[in-house]
Amino acid sequence: MIAMVVIHDADHIRQAICWNYTIGLEVWIVNIIVYLPSLIALYLLGKKRRSAVNATMVNGLLVASAFAKVHLWKPVIPVWGVWNRSFFELGADALSWTILVMTMFVGVGVAMTGAYVKGRLSGKNS
Repeated sequence: MIAMVVIHDADHIRQAICWNYTIGLEVWIVNIIVYLPSLIALYLLGKKRRSAVNATMVNGLLVASAFAKVHLWKPVIPVWGVWNRSFFELGADALSWTILVMTMFVGVGVAMTGAYVKGRLSGKNS
């Protein structure tokens, strides 16, 4: 999930360069929040906590739904600079659309993988 979010962020940097837009410090700081659920899941996994599975499922669904909300409609909290507008309004190119769709699919895939692992782990307790 982290790798996909990095790719998504790299695309935003590419967009900003193409649009001659300077990404403000506040956007960079707020963007760190996107990485926290993945980092928490990895931390829990490193500690061999079963809660890592739940964190992974929540993280995947959170990323998929939040990215869809922000980029297809608009953010709830307008802290994203030029990206406070939808990809439709911004006229995002095919590469950005592809990366967005991939990010949402990876989020759902991560959540589904977490659910699968949770099922496997619960079967071991039977």
